[in-house]
Amino acid sequence: MVGQWTQGGKAGRGLAVALGLSTLALLAGCISDEQAVDMGLATQCEADGTVAKLGDPAGRYVTKTNVEVCKGPRRDSYNETALEIIDCGNLTTLRVGVIRQSADQARRGADYNHSVPVEQARLRLRVGLTDLAGTEVALAAAGVPVTRVAGQGAEQCTKLAAGAAQTN
Repeated sequence: MVGQWTQGGKAGRGLAVALGLSTLALLAGCISDEQAVDMGLATQCEADGTVAKLGDPAGRYVTKTNVEVCKGPRRDSYNETALEIIDCGNLTTLRVGVIRQSADQARRGADYNHSVPVEQARLRLRVGLTDLAGTEVALAAAGVPVTRVAGQGAEQCTKLAAGAAQTN
């Protein structure tokens, strides 16, 4: 009978476990990381951030767009885009959730796409119709996840100022 040797004593079970583990080790050596991600056996995340001046009349704000994409098993797959608006004058950062798409909403929270209200608030800030506090209030009223963090953003402001000085 097939598999009868695994029903024996402890030695038979140990041999079956060892054989199974060696087979998995052999398969792991044959599968590339990309194939493991495609098969749902591993998770691969990529993140990218872009820093730019907002272009407001006072030249006070810097934006940082963070994009994170994770592929893999169903529970770990998600795409998330966040925007940070940095006030270089008083080093306050406004973190804004723009887009979230998750395969497992119970784990990451509800999906959302707040691209339109975020872009409208960013445009109002850019043309000088509001300040950072007004932007925070407007986005919160629109249901956009917003967090204010004091004392952060100096690094991005310094890098952009140094880059602007080199080009001028």
